[in-house]
Order: sequence, then structure tokens, then C-alpha cells
Amino acid sequence: MGTVMKVGIITIGNELLSGFTIDRNAAWIGQQLLSSGVKVNIHHTISDDLDVIYDTLEYQYKTWECDHIIVTGGLGPTVDDITVSAFLEYFDDNHEFDKEYWEILSNRFKKLNFKMPNLNKNQAYKSKKGKMIPNLVGTARGLHFTKKHDSILKSVKGLINKGKNKVNFYALPGVPKEMKSMFLNYVLPVIEGTNENKVVCKSIRTTGVPESILQEKITDIIDNHKNECDIAFLPHRMLGVDIRLTSPNEKLIEKLIDTIVPRIKKYVYGYDSDKLENVISDLLVKNKLTVSTAESCTSGLLAAKLTNTAGSSRYFKGGSVCYSNELKINNVNVKPSIIEKFGAVSEEVALELAKNIAKKNSTDIGIGITGVAGPDGGSKKKPVGLVFVGIFYKNSSYIKKYNLTPDRATNRELTVILCLNEVRKILMNS
Repeated sequence: MGTVMKVGIITIGNELLSGFTIDRNAAWIGQQLLSSGVKVNIHHTISDDLDVIYDTLEYQYKTWECDHIIVTGGLGPTVDDITVSAFLEYFDDNHEFDKEYWEILSNRFKKLNFKMPNLNKNQAYKSKKGKMIPNLVGTARGLHFTKKHDSILKSVKGLINKGKNKVNFYALPGVPKEMKSMFLNYVLPVIEGTNENKVVCKSIRTTGVPESILQEKITDIIDNHKNECDIAFLPHRMLGVDIRLTSPNEKLIEKLIDTIVPRIKKYVYGYDSDKLENVISDLLVKNKLTVSTAESCTSGLLAAKLTNTAGSSRYFKGGSVCYSNELKINNVNVKPSIIEKFGAVSEEVALELAKNIAKKNSTDIGIGITGVAGPDGGSKKKPVGLVFVGIFYKNSSYIKKYNLTPDRATNRELTVILCLNEVRKILMNS
């Protein structure tokens, strides 16, 4: 078995450090690599500073002994785009004007009826020692340099293994479209060609349970296999928690999934890239069921989620956003006496909404939601975050009561996710 490959990412930009721009490039690169059986070992986000870039390249090269170092950002024509200068200094290189590429750029601008700015001339230079990575969707080309491993062990192993003893350095644009094009067409094939020890990654997708409870249920499995498989808990904003298993041993991962899932079965809605709404869509289509909704505090968010999936017209007939009591009464036929007796935010009204919307639209399933989204409108008896979800299916009624958060947006989104999961559980058990 060969040495496990190490990969480092460096994302460059003052705008990333200040928070003005969210660093989605590193996340995307990490996902692409993992899909190809490669793990990212280290990631730095740094400023547009030549010395910092130089030092970070050296750190990932020497301290982390990375085999591939992927840098994004700082290849543009403006004064703060200094990645090329940092690479040239790091590799003791010089660049030269590429007349042929300059003509290509000039022709591109002419076709767009733009005059070529002098600043873009910076992008027509090419490295003398490194390779230029073609940019199929933009102007700034990338850079590819190689350097012998600083680690004696890796250098020796690389020599034995057909000379694969070099570290690859890539400089890619920060513009996502351009970065993705270069990565998929150039960088990823190089990495895959040097990777002899692929890792396998599988995710168990759960919802309706905190990560601490999940971990508690499978702690012994984690402890017994911690040297063979990396098991991580990845919370997703309001949706739930993914249990991600990573190992070079695919059979072990399959065995662990078969061991873990029975312990947490009621929380599991899918695997890998499955989406909750798609899982429900498949269940509705498979069972030839239709659904309609009557929403108060979620204002149509549930209907929107149910129709995110292509072909949703096969199961979703429609919905009513009945925010006011007047519309609850006139549009969904909720009895005024029920609202007067129990209040608009009550399990009785939620069940009436569910039952009546199913009857009105002739659907197999009716869903009713009512609650206090906040931040105002709460009371001691009915505080902000109190939500009732009613589900009517096969002449049976189901009610769920939730005491959520003080935040309006969180309450609305979380209610939809919790509701979808209840529908999933009902359909799975029916």
C-alpha cells in the first residue's frame, strides 16, 4: 500500500478575510476531490500579500508535506492581484510576454466591441519554468509548477514509484466559473493520475435529531473503528445532521452503515446527496398519492419545498396561504367557533386546516400549519416559536406541537423541515 496523498488549498483575498465574500471555492474543490476519492488535509485563507502567500506555500510544502497545493484568487489584472508575482518569486522564475496569447485576448475584446484595457496586458505574460493552464471561459490563465518533495521519505518512495516524487502547485483564478473550468479540465485529471490510494466517502443523512444524541447512540462503533474509518457529524443549517464515513476500505464502510442505520432508523431519510423533499416526492409518486397544504405562519414555504422537485404536479395539487382568520374561515372552511374557543394557534385549528384542505382539493393528504413565528405576537400561554402541524391521511389525523426559537426566519424554515419529516415517517410506516 502506497503513501496516502495529501492535498492543501490556499484561498487568497482580503474580501474573504473581511467577510464581504464567502469562500465557496474551497468547499466546492473539497467536494469534487472527495467524490474522486481524495481528502483535503489543510486549508488556509490568506490576504493579498506577497510575503504571506510565499510563507503559506512553504508551510504547506514543508510542514504538511502536501503532494498537491491548490491556490485560488489573485490572478486578475488589478493592483491587488499578486499571486503570479508570489509564484514567480517562490519558484525563482521570470515571465515573458506571450504575443500569441495577447492577440487571442485582443480578438476576444474586439468581438465584444470593447477596447482592450492596458491592465489586461498583465494576463498575457507566461512563465518560463511553469506550465500555463488554459482558461476556457475567461482571460487569466492559471499556473502549474512542480517541485521535488522536501520529505526524504516521500522523495525515495516517489522515485521507487515511477518517479512520482514531485509536489504539484496550481494557481487558479478566484472567479468561480473560471476556477471550476480549470479545475475540472486540468487540475483534477492530474491529481487523479497520481492518486493510488483512493478514499471512499459515504454519508447517512438524518433530520429531527441533534448531533449529540446521534453520537451517543453510536459511540461504541466510533471507538471500535476510529483507526480504520473517520466518522464525522456534519450539521446542516436546520435541515439535520449528516454522519459522514471516510475510509480507504469500502467494504468496511458498507458494514458500518448496516450497523449504524438500525440504531437511528427513524431519523434517517437518505444517503449522500439525497434531499428530504426528493425522498418525499419519491414516496408520494411510488404510492400514487396527492397532497395539498393550508399554511398560516409558514406563508407557502411548505408548498414551495414540495414543488422544488421536477414533476411535482403528479402529487401536489395546490395550497392556501391563510394568514388571517378570515381566510382560514372562508378559504379552508375552519369553523369560527373553533378559532373562538381554541385560538388560531392551536392543534384544533391545525387539524381543521389539514382535514379541510384535503377535502377541498380532493387529495389523499392534507397538511395544516399554524403558529407564532415572531418576533412579536407571543404570550405566556402561546409564546413565540409555538407551532402546530396537522396532517390528515387515510381518514387519520396526526398532530405535532413544536416549541421552537425566538427567531422568525428560523421558526418558519424549521417548521417546514420538521413537517416534511413527519410526512416521511407517516408514509414509511403506513
